[in-house]
Amino acid sequence: MRHAGIALGKDSLALVLARRDGGGKPTLEHCGVHAIQGTADATLRALLDKLDAARATACAVVDADDYQVVQVEAPDVLPSEMRAAIRWRLRDAISFKVDDAVMDVFETPDAARRTETRMLFAVAARPDAIERLTRTLQSATRNFSAIDIPELCLRNVCTLLPQDDKGVAMLALNDNYAQLITTRQGTMYLTRRIDTGGSGISDDEFDAGAMALELQRSLDYYESHYDQTPIGELVIAPGGERARRVAAAIRNETSLRVSVLDVRELCNVQSTGELVTDWPTLMALGAALRVEAAE
Repeated sequence: MRHAGIALGKDSLALVLARRDGGGKPTLEHCGVHAIQGTADATLRALLDKLDAARATACAVVDADDYQVVQVEAPDVLPSEMRAAIRWRLRDAISFKVDDAVMDVFETPDAARRTETRMLFAVAARPDAIERLTRTLQSATRNFSAIDIPELCLRNVCTLLPQDDKGVAMLALNDNYAQLITTRQGTMYLTRRIDTGGSGISDDEFDAGAMALELQRSLDYYESHYDQTPIGELVIAPGGERARRVAAAIRNETSLRVSVLDVRELCNVQSTGELVTDWPTLMALGAALRVEAAE
């Protein structure tokens, strides 16, 4: 079955087309960033037509600035009342008007001490951003299925890592921050956005010691709060020279086994495929790897 992942920017869009047949490695049939010519929906429609992928299941990714994820205490209400109760609790937790936000929730794994309050991940997204994504994909594709957030896109990539069986951490490098998640056997346990000073990670500004401390605090929490064995594996994503520099720096500051994401180890990459070396294609890859429960 073919899946299209789309990360929509202001002037360009990232598109990954993946095929999943059975339980083997996914095959990447296309991976790239394309300038928007005219309108986003016309550009995407033309790309999908060229790739003979108009009927591929399509999943979009919300931009990092257009949503927030907050961990909140699960309200003691009926399931039908859950979203309304969560919306009320987010009033002072997000930076935009919660009354208009598009909401969703998903559960966190149980804490080690069952007497602790049950927690949920709550997602709030700007309605205009969701409307733009929905309008674009409904116009350009025939099988628009979902809109994901970056954390879940990274989770989808982590499920392909062999280290995920015992637990793995992924540190994904955006231009202005680093996104950390931990997963084990396809379940996301922890997500945290780590500020890198607002100007991105560069040779001159990257403080490997500070990053190592933030990583260790997060991994200690994962181990103690969820009663999990320690995570010893850290994967830096996306690939590329910057990731290799960051990996080398963190390797010198921690005892973690640090590697850089290489999609060729996880997917069958066709000869025309490009490597995932930037944030938009990493997001599009994660969206293309989304697996619906019905499949």
